[in-house]
Amino acid sequence: MAGHPVSRQVAQVTLEALKKAGHILLAPGGTEAVLRELSQLIDPVIPRVLAKLDFSPIMGEVSSTFGDEATDEAVEALVEEMREALLDSDGVEDVFADDRTIERMIFRTFAETSRTLARTAQEEDEDDELPPISVKLDTLGYVAAAAAKSADDGTLREALDRAAEAAQSELKTFDEKSLTAFFKPVDPDPDRRLDIESAIEEELSDLVDLGVVELPTVKRTLPLPALGDAERKTLRRRLDELAQRHLGAAHCPGTWDWSHDKRAVDLVFTPLSEPDAALIEGKTDAFRADLAAALVGLEGAQRPAPSDDDDSSAEVDVSFAMRVLKAAGLPAPPAKKRPATESPAAAAGPPASRSARAKAPPEKAAPKPSAARAVKKAPKPTTADAPPPRAPAKKGAKAPSRKRP
Repeated sequence: MAGHPVSRQVAQVTLEALKKAGHILLAPGGTEAVLRELSQLIDPVIPRVLAKLDFSPIMGEVSSTFGDEATDEAVEALVEEMREALLDSDGVEDVFADDRTIERMIFRTFAETSRTLARTAQEEDEDDELPPISVKLDTLGYVAAAAAKSADDGTLREALDRAAEAAQSELKTFDEKSLTAFFKPVDPDPDRRLDIESAIEEELSDLVDLGVVELPTVKRTLPLPALGDAERKTLRRRLDELAQRHLGAAHCPGTWDWSHDKRAVDLVFTPLSEPDAALIEGKTDAFRADLAAALVGLEGAQRPAPSDDDDSSAEVDVSFAMRVLKAAGLPAPPAKKRPATESPAAAAGPPASRSARAKAPPEKAAPKPSAARAVKKAPKPTTADAPPPRAPAKKGAKAPSRKRP
């Protein structure tokens, strides 16, 4: 009995075509025996034919009927065997056509029937398959979407293949224009889509971490005045400190570097999410303000220490700092307020220089009066200056009048 289910169908269609065309006449009750003989001949060849059939549109000249030359030769040999089997079969009472005519009909019927059966089987298999899962790469996270747009086609497809394998699925097709990937799942698990999307994000993020793909950056330039090599070397250390302070955000890291002519500082931010313009401008302004202070401090460090005889070098040359800031396009630092406890006399004029204070002779402090000397005692009157003593008054005597006469 024929092993392949299609073999009997092909044999039956071929036998019916030959009978309808009047090329053969079957003996009474011989149909089943003829079908069995033809099916046994078709059975080893039909799987090979079905595997080679291609239903894509035919472009150019047809070079093969069943997929390749070897398969065509196997079918031609099968047609000859089927013709001989019909002639020798006890189930066939008579044959009314020549060998060439019978072979052409067998070949044409075999080709049409095998194609029809193969197409039907393929459609049934496709109906049984799970629907594909489509993923638009630009709807994933910011890093994955940016990496998908920046990566070349080969790198992106390799990353999608790795993601499909990690999510237990298969990449079927990828549309470059819409950045949409179609995956064939292995089971109807509703969480399979989430697994595929997570695997894609991880693979594309790895491309960024490995430096294979670069993310979009935001650049800000801060101009500088003309600086010498020694000044630039000193400023570099300060800029590294400012970068650690202002450019270390986890979701928007930044770096600094000299411009190509070394007349400016370039700040380069790499957002790991949708760029936040307010955040970038705030970090740039903070870096700019500290850079202004660093330039002023740089000038103070480069000036020589003031001497005792040079009164003009006692204070910082603020005018140079203003020129540096103006040339760099940076804002001037705010003026310092005078302390509230400062006396009007001190605010009226500049303080004396150190040399003047050093040459002035020291003033002697007036001695403080002691407590014993603070109050003068009146001198006691002498005997000659003292008035005569009064006589004691008598009892009953009238006191003398104190009126003037």
